[in-house]
Amino acid sequence: MPPPKPLDHESVNENVKKVAYAVRGELYLRASELQKEGKKIIFTNVGNPHALGQKPLTFPRQVVALCQAPFLLDDPNVGLVFPADAIGRAKHYLSLTSGGLGAYSDSRGLPGIRKEVADFIERRDGYPSNPDLIFLTDGASKGVMQILNTIIRNEKDGILVPVPQYPLYSAAISLYGGSLVPYYLEEEANWGLDVNNLRHSVAQARSKGITVRAMVIINPGNPTGQCLSEANLRDLLKFCFQENLALLADEVYQQNITRMNDPL
Repeated sequence: MPPPKPLDHESVNENVKKVAYAVRGELYLRASELQKEGKKIIFTNVGNPHALGQKPLTFPRQVVALCQAPFLLDDPNVGLVFPADAIGRAKHYLSLTSGGLGAYSDSRGLPGIRKEVADFIERRDGYPSNPDLIFLTDGASKGVMQILNTIIRNEKDGILVPVPQYPLYSAAISLYGGSLVPYYLEEEANWGLDVNNLRHSVAQARSKGITVRAMVIINPGNPTGQCLSEANLRDLLKFCFQENLALLADEVYQQNITRMNDPL
């Protein structure tokens, strides 16, 4: 008999087998088939604003290009290709590093960048933010996965997740061996949330021996696109305080909102 393979389907982590990342699931596969048949398909399932015509943000790309290739800053003609504000920002960021972007930095992220994030939060919320308590990650998904991995200890730890949801949450909770505790958004109330539904979800989970440890909100919503009202936000903050839950706020699309009074 040949020796067993060191890694095959039978020996893979059982949690990995349970993961279903539905954003690339049956609907996506069927849509891809229809696209090959010549049908016009708009893929909104991955939350990709560019697919719906949003203009890419030029400034960050210019800054990153200059930081990745700092020799461009020494070119006398750099100002013909890159605007002055992008050049100035790139020089500023490079001055914060020791050895350029290829060098290792503080595991939380460059202190200067974290300070800028803290300043943004203070301007946005009117409340001081401590850069030493800010951790930068390579994308929102990595941040979500890191915090869920930190919270979940075993299958008895539950995470409240909105339905509809972005399936990263259900996939990551399965991967880390936790329990997803769904709460359902109210379609008739513009996909808002009802605190009574939250209480019901928590009570139902606890009746099964699950310790609900955290609650996820996605605001603006993905895939619903809703924005929770101020009243909703106040209610859920009180709810999390009363139930002793960590609140995980996924606000990755906060800058994609066009207010009614803003020019288009």
